[in-house]
Amino acid sequence: MPQSSALSQRGQFRAMYKGLKDERRLDRTPVIFCEGDSWFSTPLAMNLLDWIVSPAPEDEERGVPQFGQGGLFFRVERSGDQAAPQREHPDRSMFTQENLDDLLGWFTKFDFDAVLLSAGGNDFVDTWLGNALKGRSGLTPQEAFEAIEATGRFDQVRDAYAFFVGAFHRARPDVPFLAHTYDYPRLIGSRAEFGLRNLGVAALLKKSIGPWIGPNIRQALGDDIVKGRAFARLLIDGFVDQVLEPLKNDPRLHGRFDYVDLRGLLPDDADWNDEMHPTEAGFHRLAGVFRGRLIQKLPAAKSGAEHDDPVVG
Repeated sequence: MPQSSALSQRGQFRAMYKGLKDERRLDRTPVIFCEGDSWFSTPLAMNLLDWIVSPAPEDEERGVPQFGQGGLFFRVERSGDQAAPQREHPDRSMFTQENLDDLLGWFTKFDFDAVLLSAGGNDFVDTWLGNALKGRSGLTPQEAFEAIEATGRFDQVRDAYAFFVGAFHRARPDVPFLAHTYDYPRLIGSRAEFGLRNLGVAALLKKSIGPWIGPNIRQALGDDIVKGRAFARLLIDGFVDQVLEPLKNDPRLHGRFDYVDLRGLLPDDADWNDEMHPTEAGFHRLAGVFRGRLIQKLPAAKSGAEHDDPVVG
C-alpha cells in the first residue's frame, strides 16, 4: 500500500516536494494543505488527520478508502486554536490576517490539490462559554443555546471562515476545501485520560486537558449529563447550520467549499476520551469517512484511479 508523508517542518516539506518534482512523481502524488485544531493535532492518540495520513494496515483489507498514490501533507495545525480572532490569545486564532499572510505565501508557491480544515469547536467552549452563560440558571438546553446564539458567536466564526477561505480561493480558485463537523460529545464534564503511551505529553498539555464544557454550563444547566449532551448537540448542529452550510452554499466560493458530516457516528461513551475528543479507535472510524470524501476531491491521476504504485516513502 502506498505511504504518505506528513511534514510539519516547512523545510522538510519543501525538500520532499522538490524531490517528487525532480523525480516526475508529483503529477501522481496528492499534495494536501492542513490547518486546524486538536482534532487534527491532539498528541494523546492518533487523531483524525493522523489516521488519514497513516491508515492502519488492516484498513486496506477491510475496504476502507485509501490514497491510491500516497500523499504529501503540509501540516500547521495546533491544539487549542480557534477559528475567530480572540483578544486573550491572538496568536491562537487561525483565521486572522497575520496567519493568512504567513500561510498564503506557502499555499501559492506549491501546487496543492486540497485544503483540509478543522476549526470552530474551541470557539464555543472553555472560558468563553462560561462568560456567555454567566449569571444564568435553571435554563433548558434550548434556552442556553438561544443565549449562545444571541452573542453573535456563530456569525463571528462564519465570517472568520469566509475571510480565510475566500482569500485562499481567490489565490487558487481550482483548489477544493474540505472541513468537517464534530460529533456529538457524550462525556460532559470529563477531562482527558492519560495512558502509558501518552504520559509523555502531559507536561505539554498543562491545563488543556479539560473539561471545557461541563464546568462552564453547570450554573445554567446543572450537573445533569443528559441536559449537557442536549446542549452540546444543539451547539454542533448550530455550527453546521450557521457556519458550514452557508459557506458550502456561498456563491463566491463556486462550490469549492465542502464539509464531511461526522455527526452521530460515535454514539457510545467508549468512543470518547474526554468531552471533546474521541479515542484513537473513534478517530480511526471517523477518518475512514473523511478520507473517502477527500479522495473524491482529488484529480483522477492522484486518487488511485489510474495508478497503484507507491510514490511517497
